[in-house]
Amino acid sequence: MLASGDMILELIPQRPPMVMVGKLLECDEKSTTTSLTISENNVFVSRNFFSPSGLLESMAQTAALRTGWLLRNKPGAATKNIPVGVIGSIKNFKLNFLPAAGSVIITTINVEYAFGNATLISGKVESGGRLAAEAEMQIFLTENGEDPS
Repeated sequence: MLASGDMILELIPQRPPMVMVGKLLECDEKSTTTSLTISENNVFVSRNFFSPSGLLESMAQTAALRTGWLLRNKPGAATKNIPVGVIGSIKNFKLNFLPAAGSVIITTINVEYAFGNATLISGKVESGGRLAAEAEMQIFLTENGEDPS
């Protein structure tokens, strides 16, 4: 594990109750993996299940965490602001099941393409060893303007 708790909040622009990543498990220029234990009071839990919007937000925040981690680990970059990402598009979203509150989700994103302030990722969310959802997202950085990789 690379980061958790307050360190996560230093690496992403989101703030509670909108934080959908709990631990940074792995991170490099091309791939990032996070985990989250879904609490019953999570804003994306309805009728005891994590919503499709929550699954997508976990993918987007995993990408944001990648950006923050890589930026903070570049020489001389510790004083730069963490950029804010905006989802430009979502394609090929496939939902297999909704994880229940109390379960742990593992979210992995892979960078398919990055240029300037645009990044195309493919993401998947697993729970209990099963694929819950997958999608492709185009994300644009609105501050600092550059992907750190």
